[in-house]
Amino acid sequence: MKKKLRDAFRAHLGVDRLTAGQLLASATLQDKAYELSALVAVMEKLKAMRPTLTFTLVHGTSLVFRAKGGPIDRTSWPYIRIDDRGRTVGELWVDIECVAISADPAAKLQPGPLYGKCHELDIVLVVPNTGGRPLPSETLLGVEAKHRPFNKALLKELLGVRREMTMRGPLKAHRAPWWFVWWTARLPARPPSGLVAFCSSDTIDKYSDPADYWGIHMEHLPF
Repeated sequence: MKKKLRDAFRAHLGVDRLTAGQLLASATLQDKAYELSALVAVMEKLKAMRPTLTFTLVHGTSLVFRAKGGPIDRTSWPYIRIDDRGRTVGELWVDIECVAISADPAAKLQPGPLYGKCHELDIVLVVPNTGGRPLPSETLLGVEAKHRPFNKALLKELLGVRREMTMRGPLKAHRAPWWFVWWTARLPARPPSGLVAFCSSDTIDKYSDPADYWGIHMEHLPF
């Protein structure tokens, strides 16, 4: 699996074998390796949706994807910049704490643990140049990667995260900024954002009805 991930990072990001190997240094546990396989899947799906997109690895002092949640930190951790015909349209980050819609926006830059004011997502797609903990208006897409059988507890967790990302609104057709949604033509979300759950077990297929109501995409992604 690590070889497949190395090859995928080389293909999508144009990095050499050594760099690809360094990026995967945190993938010693299967859960982390699955999270990075979900990152590859996101790039593939975005590219299929919009072939003009290009992906570039940008890194700070470390070439290892972070393994513990926190705010966006450009000086330390790598991220993937997404461009469309020369214009930057988004950034992909791993293990980022996002400000909850129920929290004071000042939580974006507050130090220390914030408890219920923010929630960690395995992968986030944010608007360009986002700093600190992304606000709901800065979060385009959240991704959760579950390498285990999906159950009711995980569904409750996912629904709770979604409720803290966006308000449910009228089911509307996508407007121009919604290039990051590949699975549906309409989403019930204000502000506009998507949430995707990848699971290595096909048990996730049993829990799609409440997810559909909130505009959550559930997908079986084998590992």
